[in-house]
Amino acid sequence: MGCSSFAQRAMIPALHECEATQLVCVASRTEEKATKFAETFGCEAVVGYDALLERNDIDAVYMPLPTGLHEEWCTKGLKAGKHLLIEKSFAADYASAERMLALAQKNNCLIFENFQFQTHSQWQVIKSHMTSGELGDVHLIRSTFGFPPLPKDNFRWNAALGGGALLDAGAYMCKASQLLLGTGLEVLGASLQMDPETGVEMYGEATFRNVAGQVAQVAFGFDYFYQCRVELLGTKGKLSTNRVFTAPPEFNPTLLIEKQGGVEEIRLSADNNYVRMWEWFAEEVSKGDFSTHWEILLDQARLLNEIRTMSGF
Repeated sequence: MGCSSFAQRAMIPALHECEATQLVCVASRTEEKATKFAETFGCEAVVGYDALLERNDIDAVYMPLPTGLHEEWCTKGLKAGKHLLIEKSFAADYASAERMLALAQKNNCLIFENFQFQTHSQWQVIKSHMTSGELGDVHLIRSTFGFPPLPKDNFRWNAALGGGALLDAGAYMCKASQLLLGTGLEVLGASLQMDPETGVEMYGEATFRNVAGQVAQVAFGFDYFYQCRVELLGTKGKLSTNRVFTAPPEFNPTLLIEKQGGVEEIRLSADNNYVRMWEWFAEEVSKGDFSTHWEILLDQARLLNEIRTMSGF
């Protein structure tokens, strides 16, 4: 649903590669774009999103639409009984997330937020260092995701489309903190800086704490030199990453382990987290019990909402 450049570059080629999924059709608001995509990927072209949802030969919809359009089309998709793989952020605010998830529960539909980075094999290695003892007791996580300013006509600067650094880069920070510290995190502090020209967040920071007392400090924004890192700080050492959120399929991530006696560099295997996301999505659809995923989505929406509220917006 929607012919975005990211769908064209990454998600549709990965869908073709995944043995558990089959591309049936591609929908666009215009016939020209739908036809072009369909010819590229060998499927049927559909004009109009409503026409896509009326079809009985599809089980699930991939939705790379901007966040500001999600509630309208998620609601229609869920009413049509379709499972959804949806680009982040899932919801523009907490109330919207509640409404959509209530409908997902009513119709027993899966909603997956497409943080495909979590399926990359490097994350299993990173997570193992939280408890392996090699770093000692991990007390602190630091994470940064940001990039140089985008042109002001980019949808990320458009408030009506759900733009702003919080729902874009900040959502990655919440997800990474969930993955490493668990759900139910307390927001200890947060700050957002608004862009006066567009009225959306330009950058921000937040601090989370879990029930065990472990803390995550995160920073995100649209005005950084490119940053895509996670650090684990423990009583015996520190782990640093170099491309943790956006590793392309051919890229070999590197971990740096620093201890009192020296530094060790670990080169990890390349992995296609786009294909892995489709595999995971298809597997979870087949299970039929989606309650855990609904809870995680709502918790993610809560964290984003509390950052905004604590920042005074």
